[in-house]
Amino acid sequence: MNFLRRYDLYLVLLFIVLAVLAAEGGWVLPLRLLFGVPLVLIVPGYALMSVLYPSRLSLSRSGRFMMGLGLSLSVSILAGLALNYTVGLEQASVLYALSGFSLVFCLIAIGRRQHLPPNEKPGLILTPPDTKRHLPPNTSQIFLNVILSVCLLGVGGVAAKQLLQVYSPSEFTRFYLLGLNDTAENFPSLFILNGEQVAGVKYGNQPAVVAVSARLKLVISNSGQSEMVYQVEALLNGQNYRFSLKEGGEFDGLVKVPVDTIKSLELYFAPFEAGDNQVLEIWLYAGETAVFTKPLKIVFSTV
Repeated sequence: MNFLRRYDLYLVLLFIVLAVLAAEGGWVLPLRLLFGVPLVLIVPGYALMSVLYPSRLSLSRSGRFMMGLGLSLSVSILAGLALNYTVGLEQASVLYALSGFSLVFCLIAIGRRQHLPPNEKPGLILTPPDTKRHLPPNTSQIFLNVILSVCLLGVGGVAAKQLLQVYSPSEFTRFYLLGLNDTAENFPSLFILNGEQVAGVKYGNQPAVVAVSARLKLVISNSGQSEMVYQVEALLNGQNYRFSLKEGGEFDGLVKVPVDTIKSLELYFAPFEAGDNQVLEIWLYAGETAVFTKPLKIVFSTV
């Protein structure tokens, strides 16, 4: 066990590197959890405790274990709060923050241990106790330590789940259409043609208005923890379609929505040809994945 006592912090450094590789390298989920959960619950506290209490004579084994859990939870929660109000609470930011803190704590602890005699270096918490200094067990203290450990692990498990969980864009995105007068009704239902050109548009039960295209208001809100860049794609009767903008030109489909922001776009469209029961579908993408499994849909006809 002298190896674990002398090189425990170097093993922690190796663990941090493997945790980053597991998260960023796309390793299978069990391996990511194997390295990710200890990175939240154990590693930061162990490294910080090694800085604060470099000698094994400073704390008992049970005290060192409890201190490590408590400090890990404290570091993880404080890091999460700081990230939430700065760069955003994302899996990557949590990973690098906890890894960075743990790395710095380990390096400082290694420096502090250089001045300790070999028999005072604490080593890993999980190494067997020193049988030469065996003390009679205190049953009540052991029971209280077990209860406290279970409570801390429970709280830590919830914190780890929240910090490591990857949220789907559908959980924090709202995507809807507004019709005439910016209400959730009176959408374009009938296009009046003059030859091949649109001469008027009827919105729901409202009287027809003179227009060469129909107006829609597309609304996207982002209540996540980081800015999102969405891609809007439209299909008119199964064919790709580009909306027009109020100020002229075509809509490229890209929409950047900051955190806690509602973005509305005034878009215009007209049918390719005459016909009844034509369908306009509007899909929202985050990257290459559709945010929702069903598109927004409008059905209209022409006369």
